[in-house]
Amino acid sequence: MTYIQEIQTIEAAGVPYTEYRAEPEIDEDIIITIEFTPKKQSWDSDYQYSQPQFIFGDMVATKQQSEHCQTNHLPDTELDLFRICAMELVDSLTPNGELLSQPYWKYGIRCLSGTKEMIWFEEQALCDSLKVRSSRN
Repeated sequence: MTYIQEIQTIEAAGVPYTEYRAEPEIDEDIIITIEFTPKKQSWDSDYQYSQPQFIFGDMVATKQQSEHCQTNHLPDTELDLFRICAMELVDSLTPNGELLSQPYWKYGIRCLSGTKEMIWFEEQALCDSLKVRSSRN
């Protein structure tokens, strides 16, 4: 639910003009959806495009570090969590546009120190931080 709020009334060339702004209610979540169509439709191919396992803003840990913590019985607080900052669909195509191999997703994360350098991981190298924590309880 949104409501319209009067912001201000200004006058231009002697004519009053009221500005309004639509504002969502405080408890309403804002959802942004990004959609795209792959370059090549996969119904005529041996390979299929898959939905990404993670989305922008998800908190993830590396599987390597998660397994290290599990093996050594370390607490979840030892896990470094990273936010997904970028996503890339990797699809290898022939010159005529046919898929050469199974398309897959790569995810870009930044180190906790706030550097601008992006580190890229394939889907199988990451795990959802919430799933990791719930599987240990």
